[in-house]
Amino acid sequence: MLANVRQILNQTFIGSYVANRVDQVRTVNTKNGIEKQAIFLAISLTADFCLGTVIFSCVQQSGYSPQLLPQAIVNSTESTVENLKLIISWLMQNPAGLKLNSVLSRALGKFFLYHIHLWVTYVYLLIPALIDLLQTLSPVFHFLPLSLQLSILGDMLSVLCVHVFCFYAYARRITYSQINGCIALARLFAGKKYNPLRKRVDSADASLEHLFVGTMVFTILLFLLPTSLTFFLVFYSLRLSAMLGLEIIRRSIWLIQWLPCQS
Repeated sequence: MLANVRQILNQTFIGSYVANRVDQVRTVNTKNGIEKQAIFLAISLTADFCLGTVIFSCVQQSGYSPQLLPQAIVNSTESTVENLKLIISWLMQNPAGLKLNSVLSRALGKFFLYHIHLWVTYVYLLIPALIDLLQTLSPVFHFLPLSLQLSILGDMLSVLCVHVFCFYAYARRITYSQINGCIALARLFAGKKYNPLRKRVDSADASLEHLFVGTMVFTILLFLLPTSLTFFLVFYSLRLSAMLGLEIIRRSIWLIQWLPCQS
């Protein structure tokens, strides 16, 4: 049970931060003469707190504060929505001169536009809770270690970027279903089929009617695949951008918490 809870917590930045610091404290055993680990851990914690105080002071002197974060989220959300709508509108036409299926591209475009509307509603519902959280943390935020401040920022960005991962999941499911359908039908033309019980490809006899229907379905899937693949590649690029930003935060936290005794 505890292992499952820890596995869930490790999916968040704050949970990973707490788990890593707890593991570092557990490795310290001064009774066995391992004083170096305690010294390295003390240096790491001291540097973490000092960096948090210094960088937060620099950010405040630049005119930014935690109270301004909700308004910044609203502004960034509006800008993101406008850019996403422009991208989807571009995909619904003939992007980069590609001759996509107009019916499918319009259907997918309307589908994603509707989910953008849902995501905006989701963000506006989160903002009041975010304001309460920041008001609670603002008196002590100045004294938090830098790695914990970055963990809080990383979890906020993860929650706000959930729409990018959802769009990627939708596009991936549609594209992979079409690819798998084309592969299965190609096996049908070769007189083979996949056996899910034995997890292998076996020989199969196909009648003329099966081949005729398979040819029609294969043709439809093959000609619709470029449209789905274009949407998939666009949202895959957006997902990579979001993951890159989150990975930079994760690596920064790891660098701050790194101890020489862990290498």
